[in-house]
Amino acid sequence: MELPLAELEIDAYLISVPTPTVLGRVDLSCVRDAASAVGRALWHHPAWPVVAVRSTVPPGTTEEVVIPILEDVSGRVGGRDFGVCVNPEFLRARSADADFMAPRVIVIGALDARSEIALRRLYSWWTDVPVIATSLRTAEATKYVANLFNATKISFFNEMHEVLTRLGADPDLAARAVSLGAEGMWNPAYGTQGRAPFAGACLPKDTLGFLGVLEEEGLASLAPIIRAVVEVNDRVARTARPLELDLKLPPAPSTSDVVVVPDKHEASVRT
Repeated sequence: MELPLAELEIDAYLISVPTPTVLGRVDLSCVRDAASAVGRALWHHPAWPVVAVRSTVPPGTTEEVVIPILEDVSGRVGGRDFGVCVNPEFLRARSADADFMAPRVIVIGALDARSEIALRRLYSWWTDVPVIATSLRTAEATKYVANLFNATKISFFNEMHEVLTRLGADPDLAARAVSLGAEGMWNPAYGTQGRAPFAGACLPKDTLGFLGVLEEEGLASLAPIIRAVVEVNDRVARTARPLELDLKLPPAPSTSDVVVVPDKHEASVRT
């Protein structure tokens, strides 16, 4: 891969190449090739451009793979002579161009403040799009978390489709109702606080109760995701910090006080 010799007006190099999974491992060969090509361009660059990794790469790749290649090939030093960022793509295959032009969020993981400022300048056209600035590793992880969540959601509803069909319920209508009614579907922040197990009046009893129903019907083997949900929640509950509830609880009552607590607050337990 060869890039034209850099000129002064080139502000940024965006590395957006395939990172296929081969035999269960992420293949970074295209990323390495792209970093080498950018490094050769940097060797000739008369100014201070920024290199942004947009490919899906494991946390640590930019620090441990990309930057060393850039520095070795260019003879320059990241931060001092060029900027480095991770700027993950959140694009759908069927509408990648449109999604790029209308981003829902811009994530910038930066080597340093100057790198962040340089990439922010490139996105200055999108004044109404939230920008999340973070470290290189966190930005890399963000794309994996997004894809893993999407995959898990799809698998969950596939699991429910089979289970509900076997129970004589309509899985499509159920999914439609859930998409409108479940807080986890319409509240983007719901359930995203780490180290905070679900609790409340409904979630613990309903996950265990539904598993019990499936066991009685001989269908428990069809619900590995639900069982994993319970196991993960139990594990986190053993080590988690106390929950930071949205609900403002009253002071501890004296022996003569009576406190009435509404019975539907599990939706506020994890937000």
